[in-house]
Amino acid sequence: MIKYWLLTTEYPPFHGGGISTYCLHTARMLQDNGYQVTVFLSDNQVQDYSNSIEKGVQVVRFNVNSLSEKMDLDYSARLSYAFVNVLKKVVDLHGKPDIIEAQDYLGVGYYLLQFKHTLSEPFVSIPVLLTLHSPAFLYLEYNRVATYKFPEFWICEMEKQAIVSASYLVTPTEFLAKEIDKTFPLDKNKVSLVPNPYQRVNRELDIQADITPGKVVYYGKLSRQKGSFALLAYFKDLWDEGHTCQLYMVGAIDIVYHVEMRTMGDILQQKYQAYIKKGLLHFVGKITPQEAAAYVADAQVVVFPSLIDNLPYAVIEMMDLGKVVLASKQGGQREIIEDGKTGFLFDHSISGDFKQQLTRILELSTQELIDIGKRAQKSILEKYSYATIFPQKAKVIQALLETGVPPVAEKFPFVYQEAFATVPAQNDMLTVIIPFYNMGQYINETLQSVLASDYPHLELIIIDDGSTEAQSIQVLQEIEKDPKITVLRKQNEGLATARNFGASKAAGSYIAFLDADDKVSPTYYFKAISILKAYSNVFFVGCWVQYFGRSEKTWITFNPQPPYLLTHNMINSSGLVYKKDAFLMAGQNDAQLEFGLEDYDSVLGLVKHGFNGVAIPEFHFHYRVRKGSMFRSLNKNKLVFSYKYIAEKHSLLFSKFGPQISHLLTANGPGFFYESPTEEINLKLGSGLTSSVKSFGKKVVNKNAALKKMALFGLRLLKY
Repeated sequence: MIKYWLLTTEYPPFHGGGISTYCLHTARMLQDNGYQVTVFLSDNQVQDYSNSIEKGVQVVRFNVNSLSEKMDLDYSARLSYAFVNVLKKVVDLHGKPDIIEAQDYLGVGYYLLQFKHTLSEPFVSIPVLLTLHSPAFLYLEYNRVATYKFPEFWICEMEKQAIVSASYLVTPTEFLAKEIDKTFPLDKNKVSLVPNPYQRVNRELDIQADITPGKVVYYGKLSRQKGSFALLAYFKDLWDEGHTCQLYMVGAIDIVYHVEMRTMGDILQQKYQAYIKKGLLHFVGKITPQEAAAYVADAQVVVFPSLIDNLPYAVIEMMDLGKVVLASKQGGQREIIEDGKTGFLFDHSISGDFKQQLTRILELSTQELIDIGKRAQKSILEKYSYATIFPQKAKVIQALLETGVPPVAEKFPFVYQEAFATVPAQNDMLTVIIPFYNMGQYINETLQSVLASDYPHLELIIIDDGSTEAQSIQVLQEIEKDPKITVLRKQNEGLATARNFGASKAAGSYIAFLDADDKVSPTYYFKAISILKAYSNVFFVGCWVQYFGRSEKTWITFNPQPPYLLTHNMINSSGLVYKKDAFLMAGQNDAQLEFGLEDYDSVLGLVKHGFNGVAIPEFHFHYRVRKGSMFRSLNKNKLVFSYKYIAEKHSLLFSKFGPQISHLLTANGPGFFYESPTEEINLKLGSGLTSSVKSFGKKVVNKNAALKKMALFGLRLLKY
């Protein structure tokens, strides 16, 4: 029996959207065909996590906050990490699954795949199937959301990384795959078309013969992407010409239109108030799927004017109820409907096409409407039933399981990488280089952490950069009595030169820098070198950072990738593990950066030459926060100077991403203010509220329509 795990943010009974419906039908379809299915669902109503059987399917619900470590991650990134935590718990209890499927939306599979590709058990050998639904990097643009503003920008980046990292991709329509490919090229060798399954339990419902002439129903949430603005513009023209057909808008009206900071319901009700008063336009609001079936029963036509869509279940459901559907060609609905036979299609790009098609439908007789409805029902049953879709889905699953996905690919799946030279290792030795200047108070603690490493092939070099403090000189004299440690002395020239000097003296094919007051975990070096050995296109490895000393905060790091890398450092650059030759060729520290950021500049130099690196999503680097450190002495003027120097030095790389860099800086402010791309920048609004307070406020007001309206009004007054 195949153990199949399905990761989702939506599942009935609390959600009725497309992802929720897809997961419900997929779980039932696979379960009906002998799979052992477990659905993993984020649900902050549970205390920790719960395990239940819901209509034959095992459902694990978990609280994102209780299953995430305390760290600086906003909700979507924390959600992705929480999925990994709960998966580990269930693996410990019940063993590994044969395959995991994740949705693309919100990048929920991002951390699962990052753990997998950084060789973490138990995930390294489990194939991960990613199903394309509604990627934010595609849809947010249609809803006029600022996609370069944090955290939306990072949600899009997580989705892209998950797409390239997945073992295989499934798309419900050719349309969606082509639209994604325009923005973010897909690997055609690892994507298959498998439509979403659908099966109505009660197939005895008769097609409603009592049609109310001129009743048109829009069924879906009010959003720009769903075509709400376009539809009402079409109807305004019709009504102004004297048509009397009535439009009923059925669906959530509290969706925020971000560029206006108002809800869609507020905008459209105000704009079309005259037509509401005339009884031509009705805003019904959100209703349950069960209520929807009764509500549309007497409709002459149900319209779906999406500007973009995947394989909308709402269209399938309405056709399965025997309703005549009029939908745009701008979506997967054009693969559902056979125009004029099982429904009707119009094209937004053709002027007057909607009016022509709607008029055509309104002139049909009741019997013609019923005949189209019957053909629609038959078509849905033939195209999307479990019996039709399961063999297609099973073929993809069996191919993954039988042909096998290699636990470790030859190359790490980066979103971006320049052409690079190969850097073969000559030996297994790791040389740990510790620059030292008057750090006698801390050096022994640092050395103990290195000597506790589980990596067996170690060389340890301390570079004394002309220490002057008597205690530090004495401490070094004691340390160099240890045959496992080499102390090299040079005149004081600064941290950058000390690191470069140490690298030139290293005997190992791998090197690591560690400042004389920081520490590493016992497993860091072994894990890092395992990754460097596994991938021909990975040249340095970092990890998450735990501060200690004067701070207990954490710093979550990421694979350093443009464009974000060109605005802010993404990785623990003072404690990386490298392939030495790559560092010597492209990553040596620049002594001209006298105020700092020389390690950030080094990372940019490496990436510029295709020498990419990855971040292990675990805390292995411990950074001491102390008074008087070089980093603590940085101020705005020093940062501005260093950023200017770095951008000019790497101008060719910066020029490749000029527009994206501009968008990030415009949306979020200067890069030296950034802490994490997963969170809004902590800048004060005119009201004096910080982003943390604002984030809490969002959670409260989003649960109350009246509070939401008041909050949006207040933000508009502040010119948010």
